[in-house]
Amino acid sequence: MTTPHSILLFADRLPPLIGGMEMHAAAFIDYFTDHQHFPLSAVITKNDNEQDCIVLKENKYPIDIKNLPEKITPDFIFFNSGRWIEELEKIRALFPRARFFYRTGGNEILKASLTHDLILDHKLRQSYWIKTLNQVIDTLITNSVYTERRLLKVGITCPFLRCVGGVTISALKPVASNSQRPLTIFCAARFVPYKNHDLLLFIIHQLLLRGNQFCVRLAGDGLLLEQAKEQVLSNHLTPVIEFLGVLDNRETCHEIACADVYMQLSSDLLTAVPGGSYIHSEGMGRSILEAITAGTFVIAGRSGALPEIITEARGILVELDNLKHLIERIEAVLCHLPPRGDFIEDFSWEKIFKRYEGLFERSHENIIDHRKM
Repeated sequence: MTTPHSILLFADRLPPLIGGMEMHAAAFIDYFTDHQHFPLSAVITKNDNEQDCIVLKENKYPIDIKNLPEKITPDFIFFNSGRWIEELEKIRALFPRARFFYRTGGNEILKASLTHDLILDHKLRQSYWIKTLNQVIDTLITNSVYTERRLLKVGITCPFLRCVGGVTISALKPVASNSQRPLTIFCAARFVPYKNHDLLLFIIHQLLLRGNQFCVRLAGDGLLLEQAKEQVLSNHLTPVIEFLGVLDNRETCHEIACADVYMQLSSDLLTAVPGGSYIHSEGMGRSILEAITAGTFVIAGRSGALPEIITEARGILVELDNLKHLIERIEAVLCHLPPRGDFIEDFSWEKIFKRYEGLFERSHENIIDHRKM
């Protein structure tokens, strides 16, 4: 292949926001900007007023999507969220020869929110999403077998490419151990219902009452943060638990690399939405992948795709419905913590983007065939 084939990225949000989609967008932009074969020509995102914008050489300009073909003719169009679900058919009509890719963890498809179309029934909104994705997307990039099974069950038929990972390797390099500090438990997660911080704090309290000694560091924000702080105060846990607030990815990775244990007790949670409900779950768990990469031992709730990535050598999965057994299982780990795992690079961004390159290469060949027809 000699002629470069350009990419147009539709990114939900961009850094300095620090969620999973922002991390993916930042790494994607860094990797494919000036790429020899698949150069990133522009990024489409939203501004604070929900207005579509085009990012060219780090400058952001408002744009009407219908005018995009006047500025760019991409071979590949990549979506890293479902934010444009109601505009996908219009974008496909603007670029009929491009290949369309969409990266998903599955939850937003099952939740199936809409901004403009007023569809009161959740099942009908979900059908809208499924029909649109099946008609527009050439390849759906997934993060787990679990996600693929969920999407197949609701009727997704477009092809899948599984890419597990999304870790900034350079931020997780091993750090020197400090034998003077107590055993450290760390968790980086939004304070939202399915992350189960209330259960985590209850377990911590019970372990302390049983005479265990450790410190706990919690990063993140969210709707339930103040409730968690009140729980810590009411149980007199302030000397042991520190709330770190929102950390950027490198700060989070440093905490993970320094910790002895990464603990996150997420569950599969039935979540109400207008006109129905869906199961919100861990499609992958980036912080857990970061802990596995760094060799930090993981304690996690058995939910979602976590059984696919947590092995006996790297951590344990715990059942959340038997509190006595749960406390005893975690206590046994803390009292006899396995040796730190080896540093691995299996889940790096580079490995994910090499998979993308292979996908683009195969799709490029299909484009040539399509254009000859």
